[in-house]
Amino acid sequence: MSDEYNETPWTERQWEAFFRESELRSARFGELFETLRDHPDRDELIDREMGWDRDDEEPEFESPPDEELESEEEDEEELEREKSDPSDLPAYAASFAWGRSVLKLLKNVGDLETDLDETVSRAIEGCLSVAAKIAAGSAMGEEDQSLCGNIVCCKRAAAFAEQGIEALEELAQRGCFPREALQPLVAEGQRVRLLVEERIGELRSRVWWE
Repeated sequence: MSDEYNETPWTERQWEAFFRESELRSARFGELFETLRDHPDRDELIDREMGWDRDDEEPEFESPPDEELESEEEDEEELEREKSDPSDLPAYAASFAWGRSVLKLLKNVGDLETDLDETVSRAIEGCLSVAAKIAAGSAMGEEDQSLCGNIVCCKRAAAFAEQGIEALEELAQRGCFPREALQPLVAEGQRVRLLVEERIGELRSRVWWE
């Protein structure tokens, strides 16, 4: 993160770029690790390819008094609890229930032709990922410095909701599953998407720097 993070709240665009870069670097690390898994100099080679320098000396800090440290830890724990509990958010509750319902219907579908199996996988991935992305945004919090990051997580949740809806509709059109079983899930997905969009709108209403 640059110094800009500590000075001026990031925009959605900046957070999206940051997430993309992080994902690319994570994917690169995964590729390197798999390729060099058994190499005797694996760690050194990965460090060099990733541009890491483990030889940098760690800065020395004077330890605070135990009482102060305990107080700070308690404050941090309280803040984490406040940030990481999305259960009161209607979008999270609805999307979590939707994901479970879709998984229950589709997880034991048996052997399917390749393209159909891919559609089922897209449906499950989309429906289950909505709640996960909302929770990730909630964990970031709603302070100015992280607010747009929260919004970007919710935007990704909306995109996964759309993916799940489209995949379920495709399965319904192809007659792969009883329409009476899929249509309620499609309708619930549309409600989930609306709730996520409302959540995005609510968060955006607090952004004053764009």
